Amino acid sequence: MTEPNGKPWTMQQIADAAGVSVTTVSHTISGKRPVSPQTAQRIKGLIDEFGYVPDAGARRLQSGRSRMIGLAVPDISNWFFGRIARGVEEMANELDYGLIVCSTANSDPRREQRYFNMIRTRLIDGLIYTAGRQMPQTNELQKVAASAPVVLADEGIDSFASIPWVTSANLDGARQLARHVRELGHTRAVVIAGFAGLNSTIERVAGIRESFPNALVLYGDFDIDAGYDSIDDLLANDVSFTAVFGGNDLIAVGAIKRLREQGLTVPADVTVVGFDDIDIASVITPGLTTVRQDASGLGRNSARLLIEGLEAGSFEAVASVVLPVELIVRGTSAAPPTA
Repeated sequence: MTEPNGKPWTMQQIADAAGVSVTTVSHTISGKRPVSPQTAQRIKGLIDEFGYVPDAGARRLQSGRSRMIGLAVPDISNWFFGRIARGVEEMANELDYGLIVCSTANSDPRREQRYFNMIRTRLIDGLIYTAGRQMPQTNELQKVAASAPVVLADEGIDSFASIPWVTSANLDGARQLARHVRELGHTRAVVIAGFAGLNSTIERVAGIRESFPNALVLYGDFDIDAGYDSIDDLLANDVSFTAVFGGNDLIAVGAIKRLREQGLTVPADVTVVGFDDIDIASVITPGLTTVRQDASGLGRNSARLLIEGLEAGSFEAVASVVLPVELIVRGTSAAPPTA
């Protein structure tokens, strides 16, 4: 319900209808001052009924804050980053913050600069940053983080020790996965990793090498084509292997596709495993053996750390978080062929 001219009610009109002051309405919305439950319920009912929307510009002028946060991800269409975004949005909503999601096109410096300017101009109060296939523009991000709240999600950056981050236990997950494959009896493995400069790639390769120190490691993108093309190159060069570690599930799916085209069976001829446990991992036949990480949890925890720091006015007490992972054994892993 709105005014005859179609415009939502103002705060003054809400106050008049509730029989209270504008200040009381403001306190009810912000939660900064106590308001009796009965009065608050009456005011909130009128706000819902008549469609009052607080003026973000005026609120920002009064408090110096917009109660908006930003999330920069490499590619919002990617399942994994989409789940991170959903987790951030859920937590932001629970804590009464809005969210602007920015796609950096795999850390394109020009796009990143545009989103860094959003925090400089106070359009957003803080930023959650997720690194892409290239390392971020370190100096630029450091400059932003020196004067504004930033939390790193999914990828930690060693040179940013002062910035809190939320990551998965990549090293532990890779260790579990490699031990599983090794215990099946495999000795000849290849690793089709993601981008070489990312912490997650470094840790996953290190975890696999503990069980397969002589494994051949190839680097590339985190997509199906990377897995497909890498297997194509290995077959063309007569490289001998019985196990393939994908840097993520998409790489593993691409590897399986090329192996099948070659007439090889997974897992009878070659074991293929991934990392992430995206939806497709449990849908393909056979199901993909992988490591499950909580993508939504990465987003939720990143938003929680950022907003806790914003509310406290300091990040000194905000500690980084490493989320546990879980080995998921399905049908793409088995003992190597006897011949």
